[in-house]
Parts: sequence; structure tokens; C-alpha cells
Amino acid sequence: MYTGGGEVGVEDPAITDVVRRVLREGPFAMRQLAADSGLSYDVLRSWRSGRRRANPESVRKLADGIARRSDALRDLARDLRRFG
Repeated sequence: MYTGGGEVGVEDPAITDVVRRVLREGPFAMRQLAADSGLSYDVLRSWRSGRRRANPESVRKLADGIARRSDALRDLARDLRRFG
């Protein structure tokens, strides 16, 4: 169910699909993403397999973890470019 106003309800199948796609196709190691997001590896694994659905609070944690990992990767790329 979509609750409007940019908030996603727990039963929204679109968010489940996006979370699964991110976990399957994203350039992140799931264990590292779990650490970055404060979520357990088992939770991420169950989302990826479709056994569990993500709730809105956990989706925000996942997004924050992805942002932190992206920042770290961007910093690494910047450091490498100094040599190239």
C-alpha cells in the first residue's frame, strides 16, 4: 500500500522490488553493506531472496548505508586519480 507524501508502506511491492534489485545488482558486498547500514547480513540476505519484506525504517537505513559506501568509494576513486 502506498501511503502518499513520499512515504512507502510496508506492503508496497515496488519497494520490495527495488530493494531486491539493489542487493542483487549493486556494486556492494552485502556484508560491508550490512555493516554500513547497521542491518544484519541475514536480514539483507532474506530481502534479496524475497523471504522477507523491508519496512520503511530499514529501507532508510539501507539507503544511508549505500550513501556511506558510495562516499567511501568516491573518496577512493579521487585518491587513485591523483596517480593517474
